[in-house]
Amino acid sequence: MEAGLAITLFTLGLLGGFLSGLIGIGGGIIMVPLLLYVPPALQIGLLTMKTVAGITSVQSFFGAISGAVGHKRHGRISVPLALYMGGSMTVSALAGSVASQFLSSEWILLVFAAMAVIAAVMMFIPQNHVEVDTHARELVFNKPLAVVIGITIGTLSGVIGQGGAFLFIPAMLFLLRIPMRIAIGTALAIGIASSTAVLIGRMGTNQIPYLMSAVLVAGVIIGAQAGSALSQRTPRRLLRGILSVLIAGSALKICYELLNA
Repeated sequence: MEAGLAITLFTLGLLGGFLSGLIGIGGGIIMVPLLLYVPPALQIGLLTMKTVAGITSVQSFFGAISGAVGHKRHGRISVPLALYMGGSMTVSALAGSVASQFLSSEWILLVFAAMAVIAAVMMFIPQNHVEVDTHARELVFNKPLAVVIGITIGTLSGVIGQGGAFLFIPAMLFLLRIPMRIAIGTALAIGIASSTAVLIGRMGTNQIPYLMSAVLVAGVIIGAQAGSALSQRTPRRLLRGILSVLIAGSALKICYELLNA
């Protein structure tokens, strides 16, 4: 691997890790477009969607762990919600990850774009409950619905090689009506389980470029700690706005590429 590509991967890892800690996503919704388009723009290489999915499956796993550690200290992780959604997602994500070996890069990108569009629509629907700031111990939610959401998103997450946080944070906010800060913290905890299943599936089918993944993860671990610390001091409305814009922007970019392919 050339030095230019290594430096770029490490820098993108810092960015992805920071976003993971700040807004509760594994960083894949941002990292996938960056890995696809930044290296060619800098003329240092061209990564296929399958290679990118392999790299981000590792990045999502380490980003979720590093970010969750920071949010746990502030009581923002609901263990029951994480178990109901995370447990159902783990099994279905493993199935989706194994099945992804039979899909082309174009189909994986299409699934990713569809998920991003759905997430963007949900994020822009007004939801007053997200402004509530409560401790995770006081949270009440619809358990059967949480399981159904976990199975659905888990399968799709396995296909695209992501923990799925960019979709299940909107699902928690819109469908389960979870407050914003708890949604962010719990999303990272769930992301550990789901991204573990995705990672196992990718490793078992030899879809992981280990050297590139290691360089990226080095940046992710550092960035996630900084993002977690800043998240606790950032207004909830701003956190929601950042997440909405990032998801919508990535969805538009990927859809544009698909239409012009």
